[in-house]
Amino acid sequence: MKAIERAAISRILIDLIKADKVIDSREMDLYRNLKEQFSISRQDEIEAYLMPLNKAVHIIKEMEDSTKSDLLGTFEDMTISDGFCAREEALLMLMLQYCLRNENLESDVISTKIDESWFDERQVLYVESHHAKEVNFSISSNLRAISRELKLCGLDFVYLPEIVHHYITTPKELLHEVVAMLSPSLTESAVAGLLTKIKLFKTDTFCIEQLHHKLGFEDLIDTPPSLMFRISQSRVGNDIYTNFLRIELTGDAVSIVQDMVDTFLDYHSSDRIVVSHKKDEKGSFLYKGFYRQVFEILLLQKAVMCHMLIDFIHGTISFPEIDVTLSGLHRKEKALYTLFVYETQNGGISFTPPQSVKQLPKFDRRMEILQRRYAKIYAAFGGEEKNAPDITKADIRLPMISGIRRAINKQAEKIYDAERFVINRDKNGIYGISAIPDVFTSKDFSGEQPISIFDSELFINLSKLG
Repeated sequence: MKAIERAAISRILIDLIKADKVIDSREMDLYRNLKEQFSISRQDEIEAYLMPLNKAVHIIKEMEDSTKSDLLGTFEDMTISDGFCAREEALLMLMLQYCLRNENLESDVISTKIDESWFDERQVLYVESHHAKEVNFSISSNLRAISRELKLCGLDFVYLPEIVHHYITTPKELLHEVVAMLSPSLTESAVAGLLTKIKLFKTDTFCIEQLHHKLGFEDLIDTPPSLMFRISQSRVGNDIYTNFLRIELTGDAVSIVQDMVDTFLDYHSSDRIVVSHKKDEKGSFLYKGFYRQVFEILLLQKAVMCHMLIDFIHGTISFPEIDVTLSGLHRKEKALYTLFVYETQNGGISFTPPQSVKQLPKFDRRMEILQRRYAKIYAAFGGEEKNAPDITKADIRLPMISGIRRAINKQAEKIYDAERFVINRDKNGIYGISAIPDVFTSKDFSGEQPISIFDSELFINLSKLG
């Protein structure tokens, strides 16, 4: 057995011993025997002390199936060595069962240094980085059954669309009073923009922009639809890490939750489980854990989560939530920015000619298409296609990009993560916008209401040029 594998085993054994906050002599006797069995040295224990739980679990997941099965038995022996399996130990064993034995679902541990006040230990959050229609339908159709199943473990299900629905259906007067009490510095126009923002808030954008960008959950940048909940905390060197179990969900969400609950209860020894009856419901707002975070994001953030509206009727680019229209931009800059929005689906734009002569015709063709698309957008803003500036020329293009950056950066304090709207150049020389497509809407003469700009007639026609 490799040294790193011995350290991983030691990490998990130590976490199981410490889980219930009581170190029993029977646990230490077993640990002493297991150290001898696995040849765990003092150096291995030092390495274990510096190893986050997610890394330890990942290392063991890579072992042979027979070895993993034997280790699961060892971990179970440690759990019941003192004659009792506390809730904290049951959560760790639930994690080990799903990560090491359950082959049907993708499960893993996320370990991160995070302010624990954001995460109530009894809340289970649904996460996704891309909208999973089938899974969301399964959850929304069986929300009561899923919530009641999780209550059997003393867990509360947090499903963001339900929270958003609660805010949307709250009388405006009450919502205004709550916001004014908690954040009296907000202007009337900012409060008025809240309902628009709330209606646009989605689970996938919450995961990416809040959990990933803001709080540092690197694993959630591309996560399948999953349940995520806190299972433990552990010291790693001089830092305290909070550990979360993530279990993938399919369209049969109820069966997965039932199996998870059964697995937990198989381990849990106590005949008492604390169940909270506090709810986010009509006339009241929970202000704890994920609910607190969602509430502050939606209502109290100084920098507001915004989407962008490109209005071809009035020739403006604006952020409706904060009632701000970008100033100092002419038709040519607005058209160029809109072109970059279109090109987000193609990974951005490289204006650097290839070194190979053979690749030059392909590059020239790409530049020709870009210029034609730009001219079409320029016309949509009221100009004439034939008069559109030549954006393939750096001395024309670069000042325009700089002007766009200045216009957005002027509003940076009002817009949460404004950098995602800015045109930037990466290390490979590709210019692009990092914001996800969902945040871009448009309005034209075909309808009164804004729609996704990627569904607009203009963008559909642009796609036919390539």
